[in-house]
Amino acid sequence: MGNFGDFLPLPWPKWNISVGYATERGALIEEYLGEYMYKWLVREKLLDIGCPDESSVFIYANTLQRTRESAKSFVRGAFKNCNISVFSIDSKEMDPLFNPVIRNDSEVIKEPIIKEMKKKLMDLDLRRSYFELEEVLDIKNLGKCKLEGQCRFDVTENEIYYKLGEMPLVIGPLSLAHFMVDSFLMSYYDGHAMENVAWGRIKNEEQWIILTQLIRESENIIFNSTLLGRQLAKPLLEYLTSAFEEENPPKLTLLDGHDANLYSVLAALGVKEFWLPEQYESIPIAGKLVFQKLYDRIEKRYLLKLDFVYLTVDQIRSGSKISTKNPPRWVPVKIKECAIDSNGYCSWEKFIKVLKNVSGE
Repeated sequence: MGNFGDFLPLPWPKWNISVGYATERGALIEEYLGEYMYKWLVREKLLDIGCPDESSVFIYANTLQRTRESAKSFVRGAFKNCNISVFSIDSKEMDPLFNPVIRNDSEVIKEPIIKEMKKKLMDLDLRRSYFELEEVLDIKNLGKCKLEGQCRFDVTENEIYYKLGEMPLVIGPLSLAHFMVDSFLMSYYDGHAMENVAWGRIKNEEQWIILTQLIRESENIIFNSTLLGRQLAKPLLEYLTSAFEEENPPKLTLLDGHDANLYSVLAALGVKEFWLPEQYESIPIAGKLVFQKLYDRIEKRYLLKLDFVYLTVDQIRSGSKISTKNPPRWVPVKIKECAIDSNGYCSWEKFIKVLKNVSGE
């Protein structure tokens, strides 16, 4: 299909940070979220006002600069002037806990995964999204089209990349389109002037919805498989199982990883499909999967409440202060194998059984 640069009609807007680094906007959002979540924890009587005991909070971030800085920003917002540190292993490589790679390439595992990914590819109808992207790129006037005849995205085959020790990929027009639209969205999130977001060619919400379908479907193919999710998230699932079974766990444990970690954990757990109002993505930046362990004094049993907490598109772009007056959105997440009661809770005992099953214990 060609390289990213071959399809740029005009120079790409410049960023003042390296690829993969946290932006000022990203750090600010995490700081606001940290402050909001701290106040929520106090209201829920999990933490007292003031600096928490160090043993009651544990923050663990992946090794990449973006995740470390995101975690530090969250701590700055949540625990101002407190001695709360962020744990991260001393390595330039990806922390194995957060590394979403294929851990089993035996045919009995590989064959059904690739079969499912290929079927999803075959069932896709992205003609409208590809057309919208071609219009934004003004592809008919590019050299790729005029000289080489590459004028459309939907005429080239996509291929599945599946290799032991690496992350699964879709290689082809879908991955290229995904990367382009993600770049547009990141510049929009970061507050760039609209003339510097996709060269000013995205004018309305409808275009964003059509274009970001390319991101959603790409990630659906790569991550949204229960069997594959169990592979990619195996270390995280084992960690969660161990953490949830501790006798005296911290009041708050925050694991700061990547969207791939969230996708794979959700897929492995077998959650029911959920939708995020006022968002274009399935897993937007700064999103949090929140596990709450609650005690029912009447039934004398523990319960799980699972929510996805996120910011709307407008909240991210504006960089507005997150507070009780401008809160993040909370969407309930339901696990298929863990039936919920009328209050939206499922049995903690049942949840742990599901978790042990998917983690291979």
